[in-house]
Amino acid sequence: MTSRHSRILAPVLTPNDLPLAELCGARLDGELYPLGDFWCPVDEPDGRLGRARTAGLLVPPRAIAERLTAAWIYGLCPEPARHQFCVDLAARTHVPPSPRLQLREVRCAPEDTNTIAGLRVTTPLRTVVDLARSPRLDEPSVPPLLAALLRLGGFPDARVAERLCRRQNLPHKTIALARLAAAQEIMTPRSVTRAPESSLSTTPERPFGRTRDAPEARRE
Repeated sequence: MTSRHSRILAPVLTPNDLPLAELCGARLDGELYPLGDFWCPVDEPDGRLGRARTAGLLVPPRAIAERLTAAWIYGLCPEPARHQFCVDLAARTHVPPSPRLQLREVRCAPEDTNTIAGLRVTTPLRTVVDLARSPRLDEPSVPPLLAALLRLGGFPDARVAERLCRRQNLPHKTIALARLAAAQEIMTPRSVTRAPESSLSTTPERPFGRTRDAPEARRE
């Protein structure tokens, strides 16, 4: 395999495209680079499209990238050791148990997702709310990540996410609000007073539903 040939290959390569030995050899020759569980030609940029393609190869079409996997696709955190996906409660999707990924069932409306390279990915705001409520995370890294996601979503502060997390029937509300308060401190310059409520984004509020693990995945 040469760089000349790599231009006619798929943007993400798997052992179904080329033998594993050839893929590893091309990587050693500097013609491919690893991305997720797969490989990309060196003339393919390492961006959202490539990360979404590699994540999408791990799951069936109805799966949605969420939490740390969504943040990774957006380029805001390292690739998680175990990818995180969800499916809507109305979907009928089966994924064999895997140490490489986690799948759970949630309520996820179409407006809570973006589609990137054919993969549905939770929006920055939905990702913020889901991560803020996730109990098993490296605590010091959470508020900066939430702040980065809010900025990516075009939010000047954490108030919209805070209001969503205050809705009824949401578990882990206390830890979510504490993390969002810390994210707000990061987003607010010391010399600037927070804007009045009326000047903030009027993004519609909707309660996010309770979640439950899919039958084939362990509760995290």
